[in-house]
Amino acid sequence: MVDTLEPTGILPDDYLSLADQIAQNACNQGDTPAFISVDTGETIGWEELSLWTARLAHFLHNKDIHSNHKIVVLGENSLEHLILYYGIQAYGATYCTINTEINQNHLVEMLARIEPTLILWHQDLNRHAIGNGTVGEWVSFNDRTLDTGLFANLSRLDPENPPNTGNDKEDRCVICFTSGTSAQPKGVLHSFSNYQAIAQHQLDRWSLTSDDRILEFRSISWASAHMISLNPAMLSGATLLFAKNFSRSRFVSWIEAHQPTIIVAVPTVVNMLLEQPIQNGKEVFASVRFVSCSTAPLMPDAHRRFEDIYGVELVQLYGMSEGGIVAANAPGTRVIGSVGTAGMYQNITIRDDAGNPLPPGDIGDIETVSAQHAQAYLHAGGDIEVIRGKPLKTGDLGYLDEDGFLRITGRAKDVVIRGGVNISPLEIDALISRHPNVLEAVTFGIPDAVYGENLVSWVTVTTDSNLSADDLTVYCIANLPEAKRPKTITIVGKIPKNSRGKIDRNAAKELWQAAQ
Repeated sequence: MVDTLEPTGILPDDYLSLADQIAQNACNQGDTPAFISVDTGETIGWEELSLWTARLAHFLHNKDIHSNHKIVVLGENSLEHLILYYGIQAYGATYCTINTEINQNHLVEMLARIEPTLILWHQDLNRHAIGNGTVGEWVSFNDRTLDTGLFANLSRLDPENPPNTGNDKEDRCVICFTSGTSAQPKGVLHSFSNYQAIAQHQLDRWSLTSDDRILEFRSISWASAHMISLNPAMLSGATLLFAKNFSRSRFVSWIEAHQPTIIVAVPTVVNMLLEQPIQNGKEVFASVRFVSCSTAPLMPDAHRRFEDIYGVELVQLYGMSEGGIVAANAPGTRVIGSVGTAGMYQNITIRDDAGNPLPPGDIGDIETVSAQHAQAYLHAGGDIEVIRGKPLKTGDLGYLDEDGFLRITGRAKDVVIRGGVNISPLEIDALISRHPNVLEAVTFGIPDAVYGENLVSWVTVTTDSNLSADDLTVYCIANLPEAKRPKTITIVGKIPKNSRGKIDRNAAKELWQAAQ
């Protein structure tokens, strides 16, 4: 695998290395918390973070680690994992991560693909399941307060005059993987410059300051958490509140104890909070400036109900592991049903099947060129496909309205062609989800001898509802043209979702096919 790629994209002159960001925050904010574990209440202040990352720099230097050397970190969200995330990059090496639970079947191959110099793994993981010893040098870590392990060794190192690899901003800072589970997930190679471009976008679009407290409960083994919360929190000096994962039972106590100003959520969490609303929700959310929602489309009716119940803005954005924040709403100017206007440095074009640009209002393939883009894909087998500086097809369909707000209408590969009519299943999902007794809906195409394809919808309903499939058929007749009405509607107990909580349309279709 090559060590460098040609620089592309333009950043303003105020690029600030991660080491300088940490030093600046430590100087300006001292013992103010940089991270707070909402699970345990433990904190790390900016000065303490500076000391830990300085010691880690000495440790990596002693192991002869250089720029673009790959260091894999395997483990759940923890204060120690965050120290490693920031510290590896501050030193100038490449932080690599794999979600061990989701990618267990691919883990050994993915490690070999990365070709890491060093693997840091949490001792609570099953060493055999994660391929311990297959490649590189393996070093375990645990709680930084214990007398043994990596952090015990780090605590004995002098933090003065931390070394640096002398990396360039176009060197690699992160290697992560897309969330594919059936096929081999693609590796994504990020540079220091494109990751900071994304952080600069967030700083600007969300008007972040050091007074903000961002609650994040998604895994930091996904690029989405880096882009939306970790990197912007560092650049702004905001406090990062984090949990190992979302807990409905502890969510209210987290908010009451730590008073977040921003909550980073996904549609599944929004729907859970709508299904069982929090008592006195507006009071509970009093500290919150807004709630972010991404990773999958949120139905407009659910959006409105959430804001009515909790009295706080829900701000949608649209991003990709390899594409950065493609579009985002801003607090105070969010448009329901839209994922916002083009992100900083993003040039969005909507194209037809022939590749021609389309005018506002016309639906087509969403394409973007941006300094936020990752450098390249790392495919199985080690092949590198450069993507930065080229048009990147997102795989989604949508349109830009007259005001420049992007609206997603579905996945290109999900389009159903019924009797020559192109139908986006997402449109049907949105219509059915507007029914007050519907929780979620998923629509997919099935073979049809007459029309080529037809539509099936699976629906979950509220626990106190007597809503029937016939009722929903009547509802669709009243609200959809004949060509877009599902042939069959089925009330189900649960809609399939992938490991990140997104509705899995393909899994639903496969279950339907198996039942036939």
